[in-house]
Amino acid sequence: MGLDRELRHRRVGIRTYMMVSLGAAAFIIVGVEFGHQLQSQGLSPDPTRVTQGLMGAIGFIGAGAIIKGDRRVGGIATAASLWVAGAVGMAAGLGYTFMSIATAGFAAALLAVSRFMKHRGADDRPDTG
Repeated sequence: MGLDRELRHRRVGIRTYMMVSLGAAAFIIVGVEFGHQLQSQGLSPDPTRVTQGLMGAIGFIGAGAIIKGDRRVGGIATAASLWVAGAVGMAAGLGYTFMSIATAGFAAALLAVSRFMKHRGADDRPDTG
């Protein structure tokens, strides 16, 4: 997914996507393993809390990719694709290999195809002046 951004010389490139995916996978693996450890001690863990935290954190990273100027807001597609990269990492961390590969491939295809769209939101902004 980040390769498309890298080839188009965007600020958020392949390294960012790799780090988001890797971090999400690592947090999920740690959360699941910690859950197993708590369960072995007779406690009832809730691994969904790790997922919820990741969703918010990745959204926060994505918010940093959204740039607001005087009359232009950009970076929303980048923020959304970073969010998908987090989902890919979560799926990989949980062992859903096919799901993670399929999601990454589909997202990369969507990003590549969207470059050929004639109007990608340029004309749908309200006139403020």
